[in-house]
Amino acid sequence: MKANDYQMQQPASSFGPLFLWIQGAAKSKAECILETLSDHGKVPLGIQEQILRQTSFFQLDRWFLLARQVRSVEEFINRM
Repeated sequence: MKANDYQMQQPASSFGPLFLWIQGAAKSKAECILETLSDHGKVPLGIQEQILRQTSFFQLDRWFLLARQVRSVEEFINRM
């Protein structure tokens, strides 16, 4: 077994503070998206959950920029 194989078998929480920081940053970005969208109306629960589950910073950045551009929650959903 290689060292990298061992690391990949460890639970994500064993990676320590960096993992917790990344997880917190993703959650904060998701909350910013939802806050921005709430200015346009109620965000459906399924969409809220999808956004909060996302961990890709690339996708979260894309959605944040989109949330700032759209004029309605429906437009955001259609362009996701």
